[in-house]
Amino acid sequence: MALKVMGSRLLDWIENIKEIVSVVTNMGWQSVCPQNSKYIPNSNYLQRVGIMLGSGHIGFWLGERAEKEAISACEKHMEKIFSIVRKFREYVYAFLDSDCAKAKEMSSSIIALEREADQIKENIMKELMESSLHPMDQDEIIRLLMTADDIAAHVKSATRKLLYAHPKDIPEDVKSGIRGLVDLLLEEALSLMETIEALVKRTGEVVSKAEKTERLEEKIDDVRVDLIAKILDWGDTAPHIRDWLMIKEVVENIEASSDRMEDTTDLIRAIAVLRGKR
Repeated sequence: MALKVMGSRLLDWIENIKEIVSVVTNMGWQSVCPQNSKYIPNSNYLQRVGIMLGSGHIGFWLGERAEKEAISACEKHMEKIFSIVRKFREYVYAFLDSDCAKAKEMSSSIIALEREADQIKENIMKELMESSLHPMDQDEIIRLLMTADDIAAHVKSATRKLLYAHPKDIPEDVKSGIRGLVDLLLEEALSLMETIEALVKRTGEVVSKAEKTERLEEKIDDVRVDLIAKILDWGDTAPHIRDWLMIKEVVENIEASSDRMEDTTDLIRAIAVLRGKR
């Protein structure tokens, strides 16, 4: 924390020096110093200082370092979200196989992981408040955090809703469709992780990884349309309304989580393109 405060003060100091150099350059050093003062600096030295500060050698390095730390922290946040999606897939499979005891245990794990992700998010927000990162860059990081956080929120919602249904009453074609949907969701989450890793490591693959994530989101959307039709057909003869209603809501949450993954990927790609790290 002390280093961050020091970094922030150093940036303020640099800005003050840049302003002084600018004023002195425009007015002339003799006008602000006594005649024949031994403290009058060499004009070439003053020009070099102005160039160094103006080009952002120190300020740019500090800002870039703070940005890299922030993006790396976002990567850790997304790693936790990836763990949630992976656990969710296992949970759905256990539930559809009527292993209710295992499913209930996994649902508790998913909720606990989501809380851990929230804690990571809150810690990053606090770090941002004390960092030397430019406010515009802070806004980008915050939007990235909040959008990624929605992924976990929709998965948690789907987890809770699924517990209200009876797995034995779900038709096999609907079960098969749900399994395929969560398989694709995990694949999309993996693609999202590869996208932010490409940004952190600067491999130049951010755009191609982002396009892969987009294609997976479109595939999930297509699968969802067919699956909803099957769920509605089942609803015409289902003995319990809550079964098909909750399953439909779960599918909608899965699709919403997929949408947030695409939105998160778009933000990562925008950061990469604007900084030339594609």
